Amino acid sequence: MIKKFKMLAVAAAAAGTLAAPSAFAQGVEFHGYLRTQVGSTSKGGGLQCFGGDGYWPIRAKYRLGNECDSYGEAAIVAPFGKADGAWAKYNLMLALREDNANDFESNNSNDYEIASRQNYFIGGGFFGENNAFENAKIWIGKRYYNRHDIHINDYYYWNNSGPGAGIEDIALGEVAKFAFAYHSRNGESSADASSSSGSSGHTGNGHPAGDMITKRVSLRGYDLVTNPNGKLEGEFVYLWGSTAGTGAEGKGTQLFLEHTQSNLFGNGYNKLAFIYGSKLGAGYEWAPTYSGGAESAEGKNSWRIHETFFFDFANTNVSGMATASYAVINNETGPDTKWLSAGVRPQYAFNDYFSLAAEAGYDQGEDGNNPTRKIAKLTIAPQLTLSRGFWSRPVFRAFATYAKWNDAMGTVANGVFGDDTHGMNYGVQVEAWW
Repeated sequence: MIKKFKMLAVAAAAAGTLAAPSAFAQGVEFHGYLRTQVGSTSKGGGLQCFGGDGYWPIRAKYRLGNECDSYGEAAIVAPFGKADGAWAKYNLMLALREDNANDFESNNSNDYEIASRQNYFIGGGFFGENNAFENAKIWIGKRYYNRHDIHINDYYYWNNSGPGAGIEDIALGEVAKFAFAYHSRNGESSADASSSSGSSGHTGNGHPAGDMITKRVSLRGYDLVTNPNGKLEGEFVYLWGSTAGTGAEGKGTQLFLEHTQSNLFGNGYNKLAFIYGSKLGAGYEWAPTYSGGAESAEGKNSWRIHETFFFDFANTNVSGMATASYAVINNETGPDTKWLSAGVRPQYAFNDYFSLAAEAGYDQGEDGNNPTRKIAKLTIAPQLTLSRGFWSRPVFRAFATYAKWNDAMGTVANGVFGDDTHGMNYGVQVEAWW
């Protein structure tokens, strides 16, 4: 009987597959990202990193020779539809992270992590031709949405990602494009947890009554030409909390503005971004992806300025990136916090395959009346790539990194350097995206 039941289940699954619209196998895409490294320190032991998250209010670290996690992303895109009509694409991305402690690392022992990053459908071609919605796309699911980062310190100063739905690429003639999105971030309410629903209390049928859900709507305008080779992008977000329980619901706003100037000194560009947040929208990074929804999560306001200059001077072998950031949170209660960051990574190509990169970075964080935290690092990294250019990947690099910090930073690099306020690491790394 059991065998017969299994055969029926297989037959039903096959029938469902045949009845569903098939994906174009020849159009399936595979994308991904990987960084992995091995190394040590001047004190011995394993590779250590300096600064970054965990040293509030410093929020990032200059990443060259200063990354310790082996991290990857694997993405599959499966297309559906007709080449000359409506179309859709399914996007799935999983993140992979490991400890590099054993030959066999399992998620059962928490040595190997697999996490969902993107899981959504996007489609277009529904609205006919010769109108503002001709190239418009609708999407539903969890996705990366309007992410902006500073590459050399892997800092996402604007990120409206997560579960949601929206429409994008609505054209206002040749002047600009618009997009509208709704996102809902489910909360956790451990007080409602049970043995059948897990530690967060979530079940396959819904969420606990005590959950505080963070909801947000956003209106985005982009590709607005401001000057020759210059474009402006802006996004306004309204956030609010929602619960079926008794918790106090909060609200807030965020505003993102960025001007991009292209074709500077050859193939370079400059990005100048301004972010303002109020109440639930106050914060330093990953805004507004991880904003809370409770009234207790409301801050007063915050503002940030981020400058990024990518240079690739024509008829030279020099390329690289320079950046500077300044951020302030005006707290509802207690003193304000401030963060200052500046760094540069120049790179010189000796030929098509060999280049030398150097990176210097400085961060400073002020948290009310506490002593100001300061840290600086310098990295030298010879590199091998398949072609010239700052963005050429995969890149095989060796690195040596020296860092210096003040007493206010406290224990740095897991205490490997004891009471010292300086240290050095070295190793090799491969980084790639495709």
